[in-house]
Amino acid sequence: MGQGPALILRTLDSFMQGAGTVRLFGGAAFILGYGRQRTTEDADLLLDDRECAALLEGAGFAEAVEATNEKLEPQGLYVAHIFGPEQQVLSPGWRAACRPLTLDGLERLRLEVLGPVDLALTKLGRFDAADVRLLLETRQLEPNRLHEAITTAVVPPEYRELFERARPRALALCDAVAHRGSD
Repeated sequence: MGQGPALILRTLDSFMQGAGTVRLFGGAAFILGYGRQRTTEDADLLLDDRECAALLEGAGFAEAVEATNEKLEPQGLYVAHIFGPEQQVLSPGWRAACRPLTLDGLERLRLEVLGPVDLALTKLGRFDAADVRLLLETRQLEPNRLHEAITTAVVPPEYRELFERARPRALALCDAVAHRGSD
């Protein structure tokens, strides 16, 4: 497990012209940052405008992404989406909660993953219960912290309806895991 995302990131690193930092979320973050045994064929990145501009100007990022996707296309692997924080459901303190991630073999690329609260919040758009449950059941995220984060999350307008539909299911999952933990 984790070979797809790791290969994507090592390949991206090999094509970059300078140093830069990228932040993972989605399946690649769950695999590489949280030990989730699952598959994914992509790496989703979260970068603000300043970070993206620095990568484009100083590291040849656009060309590196294009070359990575071209090289890995036969294997069905790719850098999929590059989102800004305003395009995802996140907590107000998301940036401070990011965690560094070490991946052997990288020379130019520094990695971060979203913290567990924010990683779970990004999953509430389509309520990926398995990923959220992993964080809760492995105690990488306490149910009360997710419960609180759901009430204070910054939700982009395009996700508002999905988030509101997922909210009761996510809260029920928090309650179920908390109840099991107190037995």
